Amino acid sequence: MKPVSSVSAVRGRARGCEASPPRTSDHAVLPTRCRSGSVPSGRAGAPCALAAARAPRAAIALSWGTLLLLCAALGARAEVRIPPGFEIVQVTNDPIDDRHVQMNNCGEIVYTKYRADATSTIYLYDNARTTALPEAGARNYYPDINDDQVIVWSADATLYGPLAIVRYANGVCTHVTSPLVDDRSPRINNLGHITWYRWFGDGCENSHAEVFFYDGAGVSQVSTNGFSNSMACLNDSDMLVWTKYNFCLEPWESATLVRRDGLTTTAPDQQEPPEPQIPGINNLGQVVWGGPSGIELWTWLAGTSTIITPWGRNPDINNHGDIFFLRWHDDSETWQVWCCVDGMFYQLSDDPFWNTDGDINDAGEIAWRLSPPSGRDVRMLRRIRNGDTDFDLDVDVGDYAPWPDCLTGPVETDRLCDCRFLDMQHDRDVDLADFALFQNAMGTVVTIDDHNCCEAHYDPGCTHPDIMACVCAALPECCQTTWTAACAVAVSSLSCGECP
Repeated sequence: MKPVSSVSAVRGRARGCEASPPRTSDHAVLPTRCRSGSVPSGRAGAPCALAAARAPRAAIALSWGTLLLLCAALGARAEVRIPPGFEIVQVTNDPIDDRHVQMNNCGEIVYTKYRADATSTIYLYDNARTTALPEAGARNYYPDINDDQVIVWSADATLYGPLAIVRYANGVCTHVTSPLVDDRSPRINNLGHITWYRWFGDGCENSHAEVFFYDGAGVSQVSTNGFSNSMACLNDSDMLVWTKYNFCLEPWESATLVRRDGLTTTAPDQQEPPEPQIPGINNLGQVVWGGPSGIELWTWLAGTSTIITPWGRNPDINNHGDIFFLRWHDDSETWQVWCCVDGMFYQLSDDPFWNTDGDINDAGEIAWRLSPPSGRDVRMLRRIRNGDTDFDLDVDVGDYAPWPDCLTGPVETDRLCDCRFLDMQHDRDVDLADFALFQNAMGTVVTIDDHNCCEAHYDPGCTHPDIMACVCAALPECCQTTWTAACAVAVSSLSCGECP
């Protein structure tokens, strides 16, 4: 794949949810704009509040209060800015309609490819190789994939018939549910357990749907409230989260429901009107969703929720607290892709068309769908393969550790998974030619953008997270508008760090 754009620098999930509710009206088929009428603006590179949960791959350890302060406000809209150490590549580029994009922690992507005759097929992308999966029916929709490359999707036996849940593993397709019911949008965790919603189509506005769960042995019904329950997903502890829509009300309302250890809880929502939608959950028990006032984060252990950005919809969150989300841009009337990686906001697209349906993995890689006039394609934010295997901004002896277990020889190999970062030639193997490139890169220290904490620059925040947090705790404007000379001086005066 030819990179669309990249940054010549090094750095540094549970499951995301389906982006369409189970009804044919326009209430939430695609993320809706804020009802207030005005959309707050934002600047790429603004600090975000979700880095505290990150493992020490970048040695970041900030308090939640400080991180939330950093996300208090955003400046003017910016152009595309990619996180250091990443590049954007085109996964598909054809006139055929690609949808329902999901990705696992091995960087493997599944998606639906629609044909003109209304039939569809699930495709698997694995390190530059694309494979069509066996068809379990005329229509194959809504795929998901776990880290063991077990894939699930919905399929119908006849065109436009009811959908059943299909499981694909080791080349074999099996039905988890009967094609006589209508089961949609399955999500699978790394235990092989699955959740989805079953469409009944009765009730208010014919929107009744309930959430179901498969534990590897049998199927059980999770929700029984008679409303429109959809967009279910789960983490590796079998903690489930979904949206409950109440279309009996005018205007309609919704709630984010969380089920753990057999008990269902309504997550608190700070937004008005109460319309949380499309939740995501990680293995830390952090739940994110979009609403009229932006993206909200709820932590199970704390029991509280916080609006982390006033501008965004359709979020997904990985196990480090990084998020993928969409923002509506009024000037172009388009949805564009944003993310928050290692505590900083980045705008990943600025296209004259919509970008939708995305997923983020634990490496901070993101796959999503874009909708150019020629057809809907898949795009990916992936890590640049330059030898920095521990994502700490340099190539040193610490990056040598995975090499002995990853060497495959000059033989194309499926499922490189974490070893894919050592395939520096992008030829689907890890061999001595890749190791030679690694040796040549040894000792490289790569800088990230020009956002030095000791120098003034236009964007808010700076590239050293703990220094940035220290300064912004005293001078919030440094993380809200521009990192001025006063912010740079404060690094030393507040004993946040040392400047030459």
